[in-house]
Amino acid sequence: MLIEFRVENFLSIQDEQVLSMVASSDNTFLNSHVSNNGKLRLLKSSVVYGANAAGKSNIIKALKTMKTIVISSATKQRGDELSVTPFLLGNEDNKPTKFEIIFIQDNKKYQYGFILNSEKILEEWLLTFDENDAEQNWFERIYNKKEEKYVYSFGEKFLADEIYRQLWKDSTRDNALFLSVVIQLNNEQLKPVFDFFDLKLQIANSNGWGNGKSITINEYKKDKELVDSFFKIADLDIEGVEIKTSDIDENSLLPNLQILAQEVKEKIIKEIKNIQELKNAKILEDISFMHLSQNNQIKFLNFKDESDGTQKFFNLIGIWIKSLKRGNILIIDELNTHLHPLMTKFLVNLFHNEGLNKSNAQLIFTTHDTSILNQDIFRRDQIWFCEKQNKATKLYPLSDFEESEERRDKTNLENDYLLGRFGALPYFKEILSSWSDNGN
Repeated sequence: MLIEFRVENFLSIQDEQVLSMVASSDNTFLNSHVSNNGKLRLLKSSVVYGANAAGKSNIIKALKTMKTIVISSATKQRGDELSVTPFLLGNEDNKPTKFEIIFIQDNKKYQYGFILNSEKILEEWLLTFDENDAEQNWFERIYNKKEEKYVYSFGEKFLADEIYRQLWKDSTRDNALFLSVVIQLNNEQLKPVFDFFDLKLQIANSNGWGNGKSITINEYKKDKELVDSFFKIADLDIEGVEIKTSDIDENSLLPNLQILAQEVKEKIIKEIKNIQELKNAKILEDISFMHLSQNNQIKFLNFKDESDGTQKFFNLIGIWIKSLKRGNILIIDELNTHLHPLMTKFLVNLFHNEGLNKSNAQLIFTTHDTSILNQDIFRRDQIWFCEKQNKATKLYPLSDFEESEERRDKTNLENDYLLGRFGALPYFKEILSSWSDNGN
């Protein structure tokens, strides 16, 4: 589970911003919205509101960038740039970017982060915590600019002899993370950390994962009743789903391989055939949705002929079920796009359903849909706002606004937000007033 994410000097983010999934002492929706993980109480969902260009999406992009660097930096070539864009509207042109995340994986708490610029990793660290929450340093790596080399330190709990440690250090280039390289060299101790980024942290854009790609054929067959029931609950006038498949071969899976050199083509095909998960598997060819006509006859509509909302719902539902089953952290930018507010509410509440979310999955998303800005759906510590202050993004939770319990029970969050009580709104009034004062 995600505990906390920190980012500094990235895109519209200048000073360090913190997204915390730690629940406050508030006991509202304690069983459905909060997971008790030892001494920690962690939220099962968080939503971020804010005006256009306030930086909501950049919080998501920061998480995605951190994940990408962890997974792929080991395969970069010497001299390849790291894909990170710092805050460009300030006075510190050479300031590096910082990412740090605290999470629980396999019942163990980790704190991992790194500082970098486009050329190299400047610092990298990994801490763990024992059952008493005592801090343990596993490794730290700092670039000494004066001597132009890295200084490493290892904790006693990092299980590796000096020969392996030296091998790993020598194998880690300036533009690669030590964590990523060590995983490539088959270190088992750090595998849970890497797996958190690779498997647990699932990040999508506003359109989901593309045409039906979030659910595999086998997964649909396994969860057919659940998927079909979700369509009926969402009132999409869909009775079922028909999926046409074909066997995997080099012609159906890689239709564009003819543009590659023959030896490259043969190598790719060989690798595909060696992947265990693809053996005896099927490739998705077409998706159709079953409807009842006015005279109660079965009619099929192709996926592309359905509404944008139906397409997005199907694109999301596979990863939704997967996340709930596996305890993933699902992160989506602009969840409300193409979705009716009640459909958005339905999807969010699946994470608050104790019967479905038994693995403590978490949902983090941005939205402009104020209809779900409601104390019947969220606790106050689940609601976050983004706004620009002095050209830079500021992220803050609703729980920062203190209210008496009596006043809080009567608060209409949607109205208060739209009236500007919590900030994070576009300044239309000021713009129109200025325009009017100038005689336009």
